[in-house]
Amino acid sequence: MTDGGLPGLLHGRAAAGPETPFLTWQGEVLTYGHADELVRVLASALMLHDSRGGGSGRIAVYAANSPGAVLVWLASQAAGLVPVTLNRAQLGRPLAEAVRRSRASVLIADPDGAPTLQGAAGPETRVLVLDGDHGVGSLIGSAAGSGVDAATRQGPVALPAPVEVQPGDAATIMFSSGTTGTAKGVVIPHGMFVSSSRRLVEAWGIGPDDVLHCWAPWFHVAAQVDVFALALQAGASVALFEGFSASRFWQQIHDSGATVFGGFVSVLEMLNARPPGDLDRAHRLRLGVAGHVPRALRRTFEERFGVPLLDAYGMSEAEPLTMPRVELDLPDGSCGPANPDFEIQIHDAHGILCPPGVEGQIVFRPRREHVMMLGYLDDPERTAAAWRDGWFLTGDLGTLDERGWLSFRDRMAEFIRVRGENVSPQEVESVLMEHPGVAEVGVVGVASELGEHDVKAVIVPRPGTSLAGLTDWCSTRMAPFMVPRWVQVVDVLPRTPTSKVRRPELRDLAGPVQLAADLPS
Repeated sequence: MTDGGLPGLLHGRAAAGPETPFLTWQGEVLTYGHADELVRVLASALMLHDSRGGGSGRIAVYAANSPGAVLVWLASQAAGLVPVTLNRAQLGRPLAEAVRRSRASVLIADPDGAPTLQGAAGPETRVLVLDGDHGVGSLIGSAAGSGVDAATRQGPVALPAPVEVQPGDAATIMFSSGTTGTAKGVVIPHGMFVSSSRRLVEAWGIGPDDVLHCWAPWFHVAAQVDVFALALQAGASVALFEGFSASRFWQQIHDSGATVFGGFVSVLEMLNARPPGDLDRAHRLRLGVAGHVPRALRRTFEERFGVPLLDAYGMSEAEPLTMPRVELDLPDGSCGPANPDFEIQIHDAHGILCPPGVEGQIVFRPRREHVMMLGYLDDPERTAAAWRDGWFLTGDLGTLDERGWLSFRDRMAEFIRVRGENVSPQEVESVLMEHPGVAEVGVVGVASELGEHDVKAVIVPRPGTSLAGLTDWCSTRMAPFMVPRWVQVVDVLPRTPTSKVRRPELRDLAGPVQLAADLPS
């Protein structure tokens, strides 16, 4: 069966209630009707830009939170193209590699990010800039002469409906850092967006009266599936913000009338650490959703702010994998039952099923087609390695109780979790090795006072050189969340007989560890 995917849901919502709010941003409201019109006009423009750029059918978008970024993402899908949603915080070599691997015929950036994307793409590649009406005016205008900007000049006109797509057609490609090596390009089908959002509507009772607070980057799977797809499926609205602000969070919640919010553990910790305020309970929130919430934090947060917290589990490859519900009264640490579209088990190191309560690797398999990723971009070997005997290997540790409810325990993988971002140690190391003062380096995650991890770099320096200013040097070459906070200078790195760095040993090496920003000259 074919449908219009998320743009089709938008088109249907616009027909049923064109004046219903879809997105609020900096005090302005974008209705379903206006959003649908812009998406369809922009879809025509993007098809022209794609053909002019070589016709790869892929649109790479490097933009921070804004209505324009969301509209371009939906318009690409409405045109039958595949948006590649690049991490806006990425810089330097990792960004250039993602652009190269995307093979996009059209590159789009917000005004502040355009120079960075241009540098990553090379001077011979044209970068289109989001600006104008909700951030898309210039993209429409740059296709002038074709008539695709008629709606903005002449008012409502006959516009093409979103193209029909198959549930198994690629809808979005996003890069997700793996345990080692380069980031994985996760190819997500239309079916995953539609089926996952439908399940979430059922589990959380989302409806047209709900307002979803969103500060998370729009290019993350959590925002794309758990916010925007969810809103389109339910006819709800999204209150979108540039990013997380602990000082403004409760004011945003109050002013937007938000009913649902999402976040990471570090966000909950920061909110809970702030002094009590008049807005702590002056809100309409009925639900908060986060991942891997510590037991003690959940109870403390709920009692203080009066908001039930759900601990959800998922990943870019399959989001969400569990369906926690408020009415289940889940025990602390429980992510609830499996999404009905998936079967979840716990396996030991040999792939043998663990009994209830016994810790092992979380594995899953889909119960029907097109509810999870299609595979990793141009990487059949990596795709195949993610599976064992028909089960997808998450690399995470957990348990299932007698009811089949999942509890996440820890990550088996080497990647570092920093403020909701997965950081590849190898990518950080590859950049640090370009520093003139670094002879050898190993990167690892260490516990952070905000929860999750900080990045620690263990460095063997080059004789006669200095590591002074390392933080500033890194800040121009990698995303802020990748920049090492801690540095330890050593004479040699612990290595295996095959010369691989023994990462677990890096966390607790003997000797002084200092803040990277305090390195002496």
